[in-house]
Amino acid sequence: MITRKHAILISWVVVGMLWVSWVTPAAAVSSIPLTVTADTLNLRSGPGTGYAILDVLRTGDAGNATGRDASGVWLQIQMAYGKIGWVHGDFVRLSGEIGDLPVAENATTAVSSPGSAGGDQDSQIVFQASSGGPIYVMDANGSNLRYLTNGIDPTLSPDGKQVAFTRWSGNSTGVLGDLWIINTDGSGERKVAGEVQQPKSPIWSTDGKTITLNIQRGKSLSPRRCIPDDLSVPPESEDVVHDGDKVCFRVAQPYWRLRVVDTATGAYADLPGDVVSFAPTQDPANPWRIVYVSGDGLVNLDITRGNTWPLNSDPQDRGPMFSPDGKKVATTYRQTDHWEVHVMNADGSGRVRLTETPPTVLLNQRLKGQPAHSWNNAAPAWSPDGRQIAFLSDRNGVWELWLMNADGSNQRLLLPASALQGTPIRYDGVDERVISWK
Repeated sequence: MITRKHAILISWVVVGMLWVSWVTPAAAVSSIPLTVTADTLNLRSGPGTGYAILDVLRTGDAGNATGRDASGVWLQIQMAYGKIGWVHGDFVRLSGEIGDLPVAENATTAVSSPGSAGGDQDSQIVFQASSGGPIYVMDANGSNLRYLTNGIDPTLSPDGKQVAFTRWSGNSTGVLGDLWIINTDGSGERKVAGEVQQPKSPIWSTDGKTITLNIQRGKSLSPRRCIPDDLSVPPESEDVVHDGDKVCFRVAQPYWRLRVVDTATGAYADLPGDVVSFAPTQDPANPWRIVYVSGDGLVNLDITRGNTWPLNSDPQDRGPMFSPDGKKVATTYRQTDHWEVHVMNADGSGRVRLTETPPTVLLNQRLKGQPAHSWNNAAPAWSPDGRQIAFLSDRNGVWELWLMNADGSNQRLLLPASALQGTPIRYDGVDERVISWK
């Protein structure tokens, strides 16, 4: 039998339990499953539209929310395939309440962005969408992307304040071009030197006073070739002769030589080299040394003495780029039928292949009845501290900017194709200097 004393005691216990449940907040959950509901949703490096786009999510993509910003508008998430970033909460469906998630500590920097440039966050990257097309500049974490100008093979000055590039224009005598410089804020565009044949691949000296580039200097003719008369001859053909049901011709092969230009005056001097001297890169540790592409491999040039000697004898190495300390050279390597990124020591030894298509990808292509084809990876550019390499890859079906550690590990997307709003990146495999990082 419950006495009045017992009833009062029970009442106080119930009230106490209710009070405890009211003043004690529910423990925050560690994660809440989510599904993307928008047609496309930007996954960003931080809680806001000013942060870099790391990936573009699609309707039905799944993952887990692991945190939120203080306002509860932005969610810190990890997708089912492992990528981490931030999304706006209005465009996902949560299997729980946003308020149950913890506020991410230091929300503006708590997430480690897959495209993060680490210790080079204050540096800039300049890149071209295509040769002669738009040139863009952005912060090294992929944010603050902006159009700069149009041109070919942009390269940042040693202080990161200017960009050198070339432009071509056709006329009755061939394709002439000019060397240009522009400030990274888009101001002060000026022509440094002009009226040369097809200038390409400008590279700054370590003191920023000169620029070395390659220019076309004459042509040679290939051996005569004959084909059926009903076929078209290449447009660059010369010495064309029709012989019965055949047409015979020679194809003009351009010579490429190196030229150094004074950035202040435009004065220039032509450098010694091979018949084909292409895509120069200057050794930061030994400014007297330039490495360029010849028809037979990479070649060293001592610009003070004017002598050359082979770095290697592999003609598959293209677009060499010295590391900031001068100890390594990265190249775009022709790997049978596609491009890969290789790195070697500055003396040509110790070659390492940094990129490769996983065997499982090739197997899945075969299982789907598709021809097995490897991804292309090309146009490497070193970070200012030498710890990372930016490069192009078409592993997602289109060319995009990617990032990896200098040993090839942790390959991740730096700038998705969608960030350029319909402007595709194109790589033609002609030693384009697509990316520069200072």
